[in-house]
Amino acid sequence: MRFARRAFNSAGLIIAAICTAAPQAHAQSAQPYSVQLAVLFTSFKNGGSSSIGGTGVEPQFRLNRLYSTESFGALSLGIGGQYTSHSSSGQTLTISGLFLEPRWVPAAIRSNNVAPYLSARLAFLRQSNNFGSSSNGSGFGGGGGLAIKLTKTTNLDAGIQLVRQTFGDIKLNGGATTTFLPFTTYAAKVGISLGFPR
Repeated sequence: MRFARRAFNSAGLIIAAICTAAPQAHAQSAQPYSVQLAVLFTSFKNGGSSSIGGTGVEPQFRLNRLYSTESFGALSLGIGGQYTSHSSSGQTLTISGLFLEPRWVPAAIRSNNVAPYLSARLAFLRQSNNFGSSSNGSGFGGGGGLAIKLTKTTNLDAGIQLVRQTFGDIKLNGGATTTFLPFTTYAAKVGISLGFPR
């Protein structure tokens, strides 16, 4: 889908620009806690050959100093919420929920400009739509990204994840009950985080 390709191309350009133009910064936030707000660009297969794109938001609270050593690197944990909306051929689907997101910056990463990280995700989700009933579900997956310290308390964050999502059976508007097939979501995000206390 053109929208999804443009979104992921834009995310790639942002990450490339960050790598080349970021100011000097340490890999991890100087503050023990931070709050982050990100914009999401998502895409998934609808069971056929086409993809359905969507956009949304993702606020989260992060524990930046969960665990850190010289040999291991740094581990942080995010707790947050997510919301995305997807539309195709008159049908709309919204996905919302809560998630846990651990991140690991390997000890081998010594850059003062950017902090490349690996991330995992466990989410508790709910879908709602205009073609049937709502249902609860879950998601799990992982990916990576870059965190850049813009100031002493402000970071720019960009990342990409693959998340497998499953939901319970739904009752269609026509009355039939059907299985909501599992699907994989490709999600790119760009956001700003603010660290505290100073």
